[in-house]
Amino acid sequence: MIDSAVVERWQAETVRMLIDNGIVLDTVIVNASEDEKMPFLKKLRDYPWRRLLFRLWNRFVFKPESKVGTDVSDLLKTVQVLECQSINKGVSTYLSDDDVAKIKNRNLDFILRFGFGILRGEALKSSKYGVWSFHHDDERVVRGGPPGFWEFLRKIPSNGIILQQLTDSLDKGLIIKRIRLNTILHSYKAHLDNLYFNGEVLPLQACRDIQNGCFTSVQSDSAAPIVHPPVNLTMLHYVWLSVWRRFKFHINRVLRQEDWNVGFVVSSSNAVDFNIKSKDIHWFVKNKKTDYFADPFVIKTEKDTYIFFEWFSYSDAKGCLAVALKSEDFAVFHKIGGFTEHRSYPFVFQWENIIYCVPEANVTNKVTLYRFNEDDLSLDEDCVLLDGGRFVDSTLFNHNGKWFLFTSRQEKSHTHLDVFVSDNLRGPYFPHKNNPVVTDCRSARMAGKIIEFDGDIYRVGQNSESHYGQSITLNKILELSENKYFEIKEKDIDIPRDCTYNRGIHTINDDGGIIVFDAKRFVFTFAGMKFEIFNT
Repeated sequence: MIDSAVVERWQAETVRMLIDNGIVLDTVIVNASEDEKMPFLKKLRDYPWRRLLFRLWNRFVFKPESKVGTDVSDLLKTVQVLECQSINKGVSTYLSDDDVAKIKNRNLDFILRFGFGILRGEALKSSKYGVWSFHHDDERVVRGGPPGFWEFLRKIPSNGIILQQLTDSLDKGLIIKRIRLNTILHSYKAHLDNLYFNGEVLPLQACRDIQNGCFTSVQSDSAAPIVHPPVNLTMLHYVWLSVWRRFKFHINRVLRQEDWNVGFVVSSSNAVDFNIKSKDIHWFVKNKKTDYFADPFVIKTEKDTYIFFEWFSYSDAKGCLAVALKSEDFAVFHKIGGFTEHRSYPFVFQWENIIYCVPEANVTNKVTLYRFNEDDLSLDEDCVLLDGGRFVDSTLFNHNGKWFLFTSRQEKSHTHLDVFVSDNLRGPYFPHKNNPVVTDCRSARMAGKIIEFDGDIYRVGQNSESHYGQSITLNKILELSENKYFEIKEKDIDIPRDCTYNRGIHTINDDGGIIVFDAKRFVFTFAGMKFEIFNT
């Protein structure tokens, strides 16, 4: 449903994504009503002057990429076009009985609404799965609009997006899909683009659910107040916040650097039961202030117990892999050579008596499997698992005879989780039928290995809602197959606040009675400042 052949760019891309993935565009419903002519004096009298600044800014100043006008006339030439007259009653829009009948005769599975205002009435029942509409806010927090504006203004750390089946209640329909992204607090323009472009996949995922027989919709029980476009004084406040936050954002980037370190505890429990006290933590001892240690994995073999980790240097502007041995009290750090590019997140596991490692190397556009040589502490390339993408924090898991590769793409690393599936460890790997299986800044990115405990499967994910590596979310996987993925949050995992490194945690693993993790603090170094200036 559109108002004209020119739509916003994100709307056009949403439809083309559906078409490119085999969803048939059958009918385009166009609003044939003309704008009602209003006498000039009445228009002047009824103009919302208290929102003048917002209207001027929105029309002449605010130009995000996602809202650029895009002509979709080519689509109208290949499908059935229904011209319908909208009937306005107050703020709501209705269709005539004849127009509703014409739509019903098309036997549509669903209707995607991009026009016709606040649609109500029988038109909402004119297709099998109803009329779908985006709301680029979490309706439990913000109902109304503008999209993402109030999250930005109120400094809400994350911004929900829902795809809903419309009902007669405003922004309180049947929730089909829900995702959550970080609020970009230093630029509303960037924030809105992020919302619009990352929400495009939701209708496609809903269609896949229909095809796989797992489509659901849940009634929203929101009691959040409805908000409206900002008044003039609020717009002045918005302008000041935009300038100040952008300045603060860039200053913080160069004056505050992350300083991560690896800690471990000897414990009979595992990461699922992670609940430690700072006095029990053994921290790695670093020799240089400009270095940090992160992304630890631990594995016990017949020969020794190893902690693999990333050794990052602000001076060299890259990370390398290193390993510490229990036989050396984890006090000696051996760098693993053979790599020229940045390496991190050394996911390590044992399969058929061979120790494998899948380190992150997104600059190579590959996910590569290596064998670990315990004699000389080296990694030998085995095979390439994925090619053609900048993948980060890749993690393998064998389940019901299939291999599942959990990973994120660098450009959406904090918000999107993809899964690839294969019958064999070495591939080939094919995308999960409903990627991204998780879109949530509070849990998407992998934070360690998949954990099996008491007959259940758990996935640890990074919570980067307020800042990178804020904490870890423990999620129970309830369904994992080639076509379906479903998980629920169990609890948050955080670092004790009385630790030296107490500002975040983003990796946790266990094996052989040892739990390893990383934690961070913020420091200032000239090498770190130089890195932030020239590498971000």
